Amino acid sequence: MSKCSTVPSHTVLARMALIALLVFTAMATTTLRATPAAAAQASIAWSAPTDSTGVTGYKVHIGGTSGNYSQHVDVGSTTSYSASSLTDGSTYYFAVTAYNAAGSESAYSNEISRSFPALPTTYTITATAGAGGTITALNNTKVSTATSGSSTITSVTVTSGASQSFSIAPASGYKVAGVTVDGVSVGALTSYSFSNVTVNHTISATFAVNSYSITASAGTGGSITPSGTTAVAANGSQSYTITPATGYKIAGVTVDGTSVGAVGSYTFNLVSANHTIAASFALNSYTITATAGTGGTITPLGNATVASGGSQGYTVAATSGYKIADVKVDGVSKGAISSYTFSGVTANHTIAASFTVQSGITVFATNAGGAAFTGADGTAYKADSYYSGGTAKTITATIAGTTDDVLYQSYRYGSTTAGSVMSYNIPVANGNYSVVLKFADNVGTGQRVFDVKMEGTTVLSSFDIYAKAGNNTAYDVTIPVSVADGVLNIGFVTKISSPKINGIVVKTR
Repeated sequence: MSKCSTVPSHTVLARMALIALLVFTAMATTTLRATPAAAAQASIAWSAPTDSTGVTGYKVHIGGTSGNYSQHVDVGSTTSYSASSLTDGSTYYFAVTAYNAAGSESAYSNEISRSFPALPTTYTITATAGAGGTITALNNTKVSTATSGSSTITSVTVTSGASQSFSIAPASGYKVAGVTVDGVSVGALTSYSFSNVTVNHTISATFAVNSYSITASAGTGGSITPSGTTAVAANGSQSYTITPATGYKIAGVTVDGTSVGAVGSYTFNLVSANHTIAASFALNSYTITATAGTGGTITPLGNATVASGGSQGYTVAATSGYKIADVKVDGVSKGAISSYTFSGVTANHTIAASFTVQSGITVFATNAGGAAFTGADGTAYKADSYYSGGTAKTITATIAGTTDDVLYQSYRYGSTTAGSVMSYNIPVANGNYSVVLKFADNVGTGQRVFDVKMEGTTVLSSFDIYAKAGNNTAYDVTIPVSVADGVLNIGFVTKISSPKINGIVVKTR
């Protein structure tokens, strides 16, 4: 600290006359005063004697006690002097004498003194900041800064007993990694204060790039790489690979709880927060497609999903009038089997069942124009069905040549307009059939004449029931036919009067 003061003083200097033998004959008075000075120095000035004749110069006398001077400085003819290299905490005494060319010197002027207070004790706190941040002394200008590599070193002067606070600030994208005081860690602080400073100290701050955690997990049946928690620098990237185990597939991947699909990889870019990624897996599944042709079933039918390594059984059954023709697995015949099981499934498969008509099996029977009826031979006749056109009618006359009078007493007859057609359109599996047409009539020969067509082909031409069988007598005609479109079409075409039919039976052949 600079210290200065002005101390007025007066000194009496004898007037000196240059006479024989250099004898002072007269004395005069001069004034000595102190001017402001810096620490540990003092500036003094004095007034020349009123009568300075013969004075050629001055000497300044400095001492540590009053009247006792240990330093004597010849300053020449100047009337001021600055004393330096003085000691703080000490008092100094000053006086001036004048001298002439002969070397005669006057008595001491009046004495002045200057006391210098002791400077306060100070200590140094050395603050070091690594790359990625700063450490700053608060409310103190007595600092000096230097660099060493990537570190900034600041020396801070602190008065004994005072306190000194520091702020620790990371640069953008960084965080405080740690702070040490006198070599001892105090944690990742952002401020620190020294109190009642009585020794030198050090404080050092290190910084690290901000990082975030990405936690990766995988369920049973696969893995995610890397797994667990991974630290990623701010704005950095992190990629993950999701791999299913053998027999498994990726079921789904969620990022921060939101599905991103069944992806095999995922990358986090410009990371600025913590994240999670979770992968789930499922057993591989395969599709077995089962089909059945006309005349039977396969159970289960259609597409069945089977887990990897799993099994799936199938049952094959023919419907009435059919039998199993063949079962093919992946296109290869396994024979006319009624069941098959896929085991240890690791691929998609197909199974196809085909059927063939079983000869002599009744696949359809209807009581034309009448209600459902069971014949003496056990044939179950449906109520009149699958007809198009015509009119139903029932009589009560006894029918000869049969015990199934009811079947022949009801009938369906068509229009009397020549060329008109009454038909039955019966759904059946494609195949070969024997169709039994059942007739009985009572109108006389030549009174009812018609044609019968099956699948568009005339199978009975100018057919006259009465001429064939006589009055109210059962008459059956069996016609072979092949069906290729899934429907058996039977047409009754009018020629004379109206065609009629009492019953229809369809059997396999």
